[in-house]
Amino acid sequence: MSTVAFICLGICGIASLLAAVWIVAYRVGFDEGRLTIPLRMISALAEHQVACLEEDPARTARDLAEHLGLPEIEAQRLIARAEQARAPRTTGLRSA
Repeated sequence: MSTVAFICLGICGIASLLAAVWIVAYRVGFDEGRLTIPLRMISALAEHQVACLEEDPARTARDLAEHLGLPEIEAQRLIARAEQARAPRTTGLRSA
């Protein structure tokens, strides 16, 4: 066999090995349950905990950050939005 054939076989072997490693790593990531939760659902959960269950907003932010893996700033932003939703809304209409 010529040198060119050995080089081609070597390149194909390395490419096959890299593809196999990538496929295994991809499958392992899904096996660990790395699924995404829509932010709209997380926001509804935060609003429910603060407004309906009347939980402490700081505790709710910590729980969201800890259990869902959200950044602390994002969890606090969701809680601030939930507190705004809990505040009574005023309208320009006078009640009779």
